[in-house]
Amino acid sequence: MTRSMESPIDERDEALTISVVVCAYTMERFDETRRCVASVLAGDRHPDEVLLIVDENPMLRERLREVLPPEVQVFDSDGHGISDARTMALRIAIGSVVAFIDDDAWAEPSWLFELSSAFQDADVLGAGGRVEPDWEDPSAALPPEIYWVVGATYRGHRTDAGPISRPLGCNMAVRREIFLKLGGFPSAFGPRSGAKMSSNEELAMFTTITNHYSDECIHYVPAAVVHHFAPLSRCTFRYLLSRSTVEGTSKADIRRLFGSRAMAADRTYVIEVIGSSVFGYLAGAVRDRDPRSLRAAALVASSFLMTTGAYLTRLARTGVLRPRSPAGIARMSHAGSMHQ
Repeated sequence: MTRSMESPIDERDEALTISVVVCAYTMERFDETRRCVASVLAGDRHPDEVLLIVDENPMLRERLREVLPPEVQVFDSDGHGISDARTMALRIAIGSVVAFIDDDAWAEPSWLFELSSAFQDADVLGAGGRVEPDWEDPSAALPPEIYWVVGATYRGHRTDAGPISRPLGCNMAVRREIFLKLGGFPSAFGPRSGAKMSSNEELAMFTTITNHYSDECIHYVPAAVVHHFAPLSRCTFRYLLSRSTVEGTSKADIRRLFGSRAMAADRTYVIEVIGSSVFGYLAGAVRDRDPRSLRAAALVASSFLMTTGAYLTRLARTGVLRPRSPAGIARMSHAGSMHQ
């Protein structure tokens, strides 16, 4: 693919306008959603608008309209799942930059200011910040190497500011027109109505962006911090295996769509982090007779094995196809929507 080497953004553009988007789907997170919105409105950088997109839950939509400030606009999603909700938000937002935060996360006061600062560079098309886990039960916390299971920044992720392959979905921002030009978030990826049957919608979208422009157009902003609620139910061994299976399957689909190059960051993570951490935890368990280290080793190893098994199984069942163009994602998304 021939990449566009010129900046797609005119550096003479006026000051950035920023829309903040929260996507919600369940009454179970009603209080967390209110906390999320309150944290955004209380930030050092006030958003130009706040959009709350509700996925297939009219009761939740009405309750949120009743309790949230008038400046928060609440809409029904016109599709199904997180990807469709995010793409709808891109279409209706007024901001030149659109920031996303999950309904069960809350932002530190400097979050939006820090995240938006990345876009002062005209070559930056997307950005993501640091995500700290907010454990419901700290004693059940997962090892840092697999914080991604609860949607938080994990050990092995870049720690300083600079280019990344993709941000975490609960703390990211994008240039609206650029992402709409390439189709928005692919509906074939990502959870629907809370069911985590697919993931990696961010990786699919941002890989499309970096393939079209450059490997350095997505930046990590560690000073832009949100805290993501990690309920006890997502710290169980059963959930870990389920979530790892979904991760491996979705990564295989990414591999089929974009080729092995899209897995570069994941290969580095496995090579540099997983093996050494498992052996380190096992050594600590033997040396210190520490059952917590033994648990950590078991969790990291089990997650790796389940993810790898699901990844290889998916590739074996479907075949390793030639990389597809971004239009392939659209076709895959259309096929998925026909089977709802």
